[in-house]
Amino acid sequence: MAGRDGQGNTVNPSSKKRDRTIDDALFTMERLGAWLGGAIEDNAWEQAESAYQVAMLHGMLVYLRGQIDTFIALGGDEVGETVANLRATGAQNSADLSS
Repeated sequence: MAGRDGQGNTVNPSSKKRDRTIDDALFTMERLGAWLGGAIEDNAWEQAESAYQVAMLHGMLVYLRGQIDTFIALGGDEVGETVANLRATGAQNSADLSS
């Protein structure tokens, strides 16, 4: 399935060897998030074709969770504060819109 990169150019995900930019990574994570949502809904564990496939999927999910935690920690307090400020602004904007 073709998508678009950060500049609006058509990109075929299978043609890329790796994500090079944050926009590339966000597109990949969006697809992963969509797959996870469907996997939860459909209980993808029941669709596994072998114990090996179950072990590989489990291992990759555990690995990703660790890498995500490590990457978030790398951002330190500055990233945490930025996210907190953006969330507070978003909550305030939502409250303003609903009043």
